[in-house]
Amino acid sequence: MAILRARGERVTQARRAVVEVLDATAEHLDADEIAARAEASAPGLHRTTVYRALATLGDLGMVSHTHVGGAAAVYHLTIDDPRLATAPSVHAHAQCTVCSAVFDIPVASFEALTADLMSDLGFQLEPEHAALLGRCSACRTSNA
Repeated sequence: MAILRARGERVTQARRAVVEVLDATAEHLDADEIAARAEASAPGLHRTTVYRALATLGDLGMVSHTHVGGAAAVYHLTIDDPRLATAPSVHAHAQCTVCSAVFDIPVASFEALTADLMSDLGFQLEPEHAALLGRCSACRTSNA
């Protein structure tokens, strides 16, 4: 929360609740799931307020989101604060089209592609916003 204060932003109940929810899980949660979990520490917190908190935290670089498989945006922390339980990492996402499981992909996996796109097309890939679709190993094995 020191980051909010350092940037002249207020530490509201909603912002604190959103950060606490995201810090407490390794899951990729959409805004409705965040709102439901935040209800425990901030009773009566309206879903619209959660969306506004997510937007502000995103603008400040504390939270990132991506759209996985055409579904609602999912969120995760992107700040590096030793007081938080979850160590954030910059990553892309992959989603299984069979079971809907979501996996984190380190951006280092995209280094060659990023370099090729830049040299061939002048296109700068931002893999941390990427969401790839495919089939996970469990679903490939069971559907073989």
